[in-house]
This record gives sequence, C-alpha cells and structure tokens, in this order.
Amino acid sequence: MNRWWIVPAAFVATCIVPPCLRGEIKTVVNVNRGGDATPDFKFADVPAPSKTDAANAAKFTLLDGRRDGNGGDLDRLNDGRVPDGDDVPRDNFFFAARSSGGRILVDFGKPIAVKAINTYSWHADARGPQVYKLYANDPAAKDIDLKPAADADLAKAGWKLLAEVDTRVADQEPGGQYGVSIRDSAGGDVGEIRYLLFAIARTERDETFDNTFYGEIDVDDGQEHAPAVAAAPTRPETPAEVDVMKIGDKYEIAFDTSQMPEIKKWVDEKLKPVCAEWYPKIVDMLPSEGYTAPRRFTVIFHKDMRGVANTGGTRINCAGDWFMKNLEGEAKGAVVHEMVHVVQQYGRARGRNRNPGWMVEGLADYIRWFLYEPADKRPRVNPARANYTDSYRTTAAFLNYLVDKHDKKIIEKFNAAMREGKYRDELWKELAGNTVDELWGDYITTLRSEGDRRR
Repeated sequence: MNRWWIVPAAFVATCIVPPCLRGEIKTVVNVNRGGDATPDFKFADVPAPSKTDAANAAKFTLLDGRRDGNGGDLDRLNDGRVPDGDDVPRDNFFFAARSSGGRILVDFGKPIAVKAINTYSWHADARGPQVYKLYANDPAAKDIDLKPAADADLAKAGWKLLAEVDTRVADQEPGGQYGVSIRDSAGGDVGEIRYLLFAIARTERDETFDNTFYGEIDVDDGQEHAPAVAAAPTRPETPAEVDVMKIGDKYEIAFDTSQMPEIKKWVDEKLKPVCAEWYPKIVDMLPSEGYTAPRRFTVIFHKDMRGVANTGGTRINCAGDWFMKNLEGEAKGAVVHEMVHVVQQYGRARGRNRNPGWMVEGLADYIRWFLYEPADKRPRVNPARANYTDSYRTTAAFLNYLVDKHDKKIIEKFNAAMREGKYRDELWKELAGNTVDELWGDYITTLRSEGDRRR
C-alpha cells in the first residue's frame, strides 16, 4: 500500500523573514511499503530522485558525527544514484551504529533560487524513517558561522530554521521507502540560498542500528545541471565475488567476498553447507502466527570492519580480519548466531513493549551453543559472578536450563512474544511458573550442586 501525507502543522516550520527567504514552508512526506517500494523511488506527491538537480555540484561537508564504515561516503548523497534494495548499506550514507547522528553542511558556491529540498531513504527497519532539522543561511545576518558548535544558538550564528522533519508514525512499523519534500506552500521559491545545514538525528533511543540510510539529497532550483561524476560502484559486479546460494526453491543467501577474496574458499567449502542446513532449521525453531521469515539475506565480509559480526535487517556484516583468524574455531558458529537475528526480526515490534537486549542475544546464543555447537564447547557459567542479564552465553545457558527443566517450547514462546512486541516481566511466571529472579536462583542452586558433586 502506498501511504502519503502532509506533515501536520505542528511539524512544519513557518518562517516569516526578509525577501531572500520566502514566507511559509511545508513538508510533504510519502512512504512506500512492501511491493510499492521499488528502485525507481516513485511517490504520490514527492518527486522521484533527480540526476540533474543543483546538489550535483554542491559541496557536502560533514561537520560532526561519525560516518558508519559499512556505508557509503558522503558523496553518496549527491551522486544521482539511489539504492536498489531496502538493505544496501554501501549505497547509502548513514552515521555510525550507536551514535546520535550528526550535521552536514551543503554549499552551492553562490546563492541560488531554491524551489524544493528533497531527501530519500530506504530500509526494512528502523533505518528507514527520517528525523532531522533543516536550516538555511539567514539573509538578514551580517555573518554566518559555517562550523557552529553542536550546542550553539544557530539563530545567533546566522541560520534560519526551514523545517523539522520526523517521518516516524506511532504504532506503525518503521521500515519503508521514504521521500520528503520541503517546499514553499504556495508553489514559489523557498528562497535565495547558498548554504543548507542538516542536523540529523537517530530514529530510536535504545537500538544499535537506528541511523537512517540516506540514499540521496536533491535540491531543485528549476534548472538542469550536469550529472554528478558517479562514485565508483562499491558493490561488486563480478559474479564470482557475490555468490547466490539457493536452498531448494524457498531461500536464497548471497555471499559477498569482494573485499576479502582470500576467504572465498572457506566460504564455499565450510560456511555454505552450514548455512544451507541451519537457516531452514532456525526458521522452523522460531515461528509465530502470521510471520514469514526472510527468503533472502546477504552475508558480507568487510576488510576494515571492527568487532566480530552484526546483523541489520537482512544483512549479516562480518569483520574479515576476525574471521580469518578464527576459520578453524568460532567463525561458522558466529554466522549461525547472526542467522538467528535474520529470522528474529524483532525490530518490527517498535511502538509496543521493548525487548531486553540480553534476551535477544541470549536466544541467538542458545541456538548457537546448545543446538549447533558440539556439547564439549558449551559455555560454563560461574554461579558466583553471573547474572541472567549478562546476555549471550550466560543467558543462553539459563535458557537451556529452562528448556530442560520447565518447557521444551519455552524458546518458541518467548520468540513469538518478542516478535509481536508482547514481552513483559510477567511472562516468566506464566511460562515457567516463577519470576525470572526466582528461576535464576533455582538455576544457580543447580550449578552449585553440580559443582559440589564434581569435587
């Protein structure tokens, strides 16, 4: 379904200023979901992205905030290209995971008659919506600070607020393709503008991956400009570097080793068989009413990525350096853990009860360490120092105890509740007969008894 609306008056910045900036600005938001979201970025009331707009020759500068290394460079915003899918990090610009966003300065080199500023984003989850404030240089100001401090009074620094954009809608899933158009309400020019300042915010407060995937920023001045010199494509074109493995006629997994060709042999010989066997198993382990797990996802190995691995939507990002050091150790299990996140898709429950991160990660590690890995590799919990909120292996071991002692289907039941946004503390008593603290106390007593027997 194609949904569109004009943002309510409370979200529209109306500025009555000298003639170089016009009177009343409106912000129009269109959203495409499901099959309406296509690489053409066609909307009901927002123009499709342009390759000949005035932003092509503008200079974009990152004033503050950290670019996510898994995404594209800043020139992705004005290169005339948009992503062809809802989870293509390197074809978008976005700020780093866990960061609070940042600010981008746009300089046209001289004042131009701006008719509209259009911004575009696309993601299957929390990185889809757009949240930002847009400022333009105040023509009445004698001086303008082009590098204002983060806490500066922008009005005193020579800036005028044009619009406050927030495309989030309560109780609706955030995923989708978003188009935003900021323009004069009467159809005239927004104003004579040389500088724009985007103050971009994250879309959530307690999510790791919640900085918007911005695919393009267009500035319409009513003229046609030469297309930007397109950045070299970062997605590999060589079929050998991106293999798509089919699992029967139901699932597809794309393996991208373009940055790490040295890992391809291991992927082909060791990882693919594990993924082919375990992805369908994980889907069967984690059902819920009306839910269909992703039929396609991507595993990409990054040359310069830090850490181990993470999953956003249907993309598993792997730190190539860590994997090369652990090919004979934990590498395959790490991907099994991330495939659980692909199936979980708990982010779509936003607006309802929050899922504790320790449960999300603990459930993934339960499937990894207690179902996939051999028994002799299972984690051991120190009863003197551990807590069920420690996440990962500790929570996994606790969940395994509950499966053995209380309910063989407790993982499936917790999963369904979290996917539907219905997790709450009372669930522990409903599913296992006691509060989580009481259950943890029983588990610790069991661990101590087992320790005494081994002595």
